[in-house]
Amino acid sequence: MTKQKLLQNVIEKLRQEIKSAEQSFTATKNAAIEAPGAMQSHSDTTKFQMSQLAEEIQRSIYEKSLALSTLQNMIHQNFSPDSEKVEIGSLIETLNEDGKREFYFILPVGSGIKIVDNDKTISVITPQAPLAVALIGKREKEVIKLQIGHRQRELMIAHIQ
Repeated sequence: MTKQKLLQNVIEKLRQEIKSAEQSFTATKNAAIEAPGAMQSHSDTTKFQMSQLAEEIQRSIYEKSLALSTLQNMIHQNFSPDSEKVEIGSLIETLNEDGKREFYFILPVGSGIKIVDNDKTISVITPQAPLAVALIGKREKEVIKLQIGHRQRELMIAHIQ
């Protein structure tokens, strides 16, 4: 899968997440409106809690919309040809300590989105993610070490696209 096609898939996943969040927002907002207020039941805080939840969902929609806009602007840019070093926009294939292939796509936003392409799952990470921090600037065949909690991971960069 080309990086352009991969980016389009990330954009589509983000659109789906926004649509789902908008449906949740509507349902939560309606539940807040229908919940008993403090005047009806002094001990029931459902109305307040549902209103708070609706605000959080609305904030999430806003953040996802900004991310979507950023990625849509990227679609019109030409990705640099295969780079010698990992950078934003790189698609990286790594081998973990067990010899298993792992794939990462570094984008400015969209962390946590996973795209399945044939037999491989490609995880989107942002430049701020500890893994991306360890990868950026590295070259093929370099090994990075990453401490995650009490576990140390070792990844060898097999290919940069």
